Amino acid sequence: MIVPRPFLHCAAAVASLGFVLDMGRASAQTLLPDSFFVDRPAFSQPEQAGKPASCESIAAQLPDTLPADSRVDMAIAGTVSLVRTDGALWYVAVCADPGVRVLCVTYGAGDLKPGDKAVLRGGYNRQDRRHVLLDPCLASPWSGGDGAER
Repeated sequence: MIVPRPFLHCAAAVASLGFVLDMGRASAQTLLPDSFFVDRPAFSQPEQAGKPASCESIAAQLPDTLPADSRVDMAIAGTVSLVRTDGALWYVAVCADPGVRVLCVTYGAGDLKPGDKAVLRGGYNRQDRRHVLLDPCLASPWSGGDGAER
């Protein structure tokens, strides 16, 4: 398989953050029971809006595992630490070490740049103890009025 050169540069930047891009997705997805969302306001059923968590509060809401055939969305508000593109996809990261880091894989980052406040919403995939991948994801400037925790 031939991988376009810009993708290699972006993949290296993403890998340097400790993320592993999982390109495989299950085609049939199971909805999680309402009990899953108790004490997890940042999480929602697919395509529904959760209340964006802060970088400081998200760790307490993260589930250890999800059923393999399920999808749940997560919302987080934080300071952008990375904006990169491979020419087709954009990668936007929020939350800095030593906490949980969140990477959004999206089709556009608008005018977001490192240091901006942003809200990321998308399909939750826990990579490891400290890394969350949101894919698919939407990244937008944080207006401060969207119910995000502070």
